[in-house]
Amino acid sequence: MGTVQATLRSNGGVTAEIAWVIAAAHQGQGYAKEASAAMTRWLCHRGVDALIAHVHPTHEASIRVARYLGLNPTDMVEDGEVRWTR
Repeated sequence: MGTVQATLRSNGGVTAEIAWVIAAAHQGQGYAKEASAAMTRWLCHRGVDALIAHVHPTHEASIRVARYLGLNPTDMVEDGEVRWTR
């Protein structure tokens, strides 16, 4: 169906770089929001201070997920994707 993942970095605090991927047949059903929210809650309850995601500026579904997670876009663009943070 899909995956969520987090790469943790310690830099005075703990930052999680998060990502989500949902198979085409299962998109549009809220799975990315639900799984990503569960993962980020779990991470934050275990001491993660900051969240980062990279989202393509035209990928509306992922933008909605990022907003749902409380992330905000920054001016940083890496490999064509906007960095979102919380």
